[in-house]
Amino acid sequence: MTAKERLRTAWRFAEPDRVPIEMQLYPPARGLPGADEIVAFQESEASNFCHVPGFDWGFMGLDAVYDEEVIEDVPGAFRRIRRRQRTAVGAFTAVTKHFHGDGDPNDYHWEKRYIETLEDFTRLATAKRQIRPFDREAYNRGCRDVGERGLPCTGLFHPLGTLVRNSNMAEAYAWLLTEEGLVLRYLEACTEQIVASLLAVGGSALDDPFVFMTYALEMLIPPWLGMAHFDRLVFPCDRRVNDAVHAVGGRHRAHCHGNSGAYLERFADMGIDGVEPLEPPPYGDNDLADAKRRVGRRMLLSGNIPSQAFHLSDFKIASLRDLVWRALDQGAPGGGFTLHTTGGAVGNGKTREQCIRCIDCNRTIIDAWRAWH
Repeated sequence: MTAKERLRTAWRFAEPDRVPIEMQLYPPARGLPGADEIVAFQESEASNFCHVPGFDWGFMGLDAVYDEEVIEDVPGAFRRIRRRQRTAVGAFTAVTKHFHGDGDPNDYHWEKRYIETLEDFTRLATAKRQIRPFDREAYNRGCRDVGERGLPCTGLFHPLGTLVRNSNMAEAYAWLLTEEGLVLRYLEACTEQIVASLLAVGGSALDDPFVFMTYALEMLIPPWLGMAHFDRLVFPCDRRVNDAVHAVGGRHRAHCHGNSGAYLERFADMGIDGVEPLEPPPYGDNDLADAKRRVGRRMLLSGNIPSQAFHLSDFKIASLRDLVWRALDQGAPGGGFTLHTTGGAVGNGKTREQCIRCIDCNRTIIDAWRAWH
């Protein structure tokens, strides 16, 4: 089977010739010891979900012009960047702090988020919204580039999760309690916009059916929100969006760190087709064998190897074989499972030493995956 065939077979809840394993090198890690081995595996044996262009969601669903400027640069220490999103309802501005020598250039500190005040949120919530453009040519070109190396996937705007991520978080969660009318108005407008955008594209003239990714639900479960607020604010809107995804022949795969185990049935009920990374204790509450029993015929389950532990001083790389074999023993029967780590791409870390250790751990995962088969 090709990488794409393995993923499709597993997602049909049948057993492929080998359990799909997801693994991609973090681009800044190229050239580090062991990185070439990861790249070779990525190209020849891994089965990855590969990002391709699709919808332009702008800034929170609004047309926007982005610009940034360095407002402070302290040699050998840090630099600060002002980021600005200019929209029809005014500019939204953020400030981020980046430390020199950090091994992960995408890991930075927010000093100010785009949506800081109730006035900011009101502008966003009451803005006029239109169907978002979809770049069919770029999508199809991306699908052709992916070929048989995996499944192409593209981004889907999640209104509430994206709001929290782009806001002063203490204020945003308070608004869910104190400004419920405004929150509901925002969610309704965004949901209508997303559904209309999906239905306007349909499934015609696409090289591959849609696979959409969201990265937001981890902000909408404990310790941030409880089940009552999830059912009131998240479930109804997500159900409508997922119905539209399915109406155009697509699927929705959700990224959700943390304590997602107690919510797996709710995810499936509201139409999610796959979830990752299924963090086990103590990083989350996911028991893979239990998840398979509960929702293993309803969603593609992915992950379960706790890469957060790779950088701990007492973590033994040799223990990875047992973790991989246990996950495969529990997840493989009947399909519906892909193996991968619960963290990001291979080779990310704060220091060079952490990046190299991450690579070494993933090389051990590869050896254990091969040996299990």
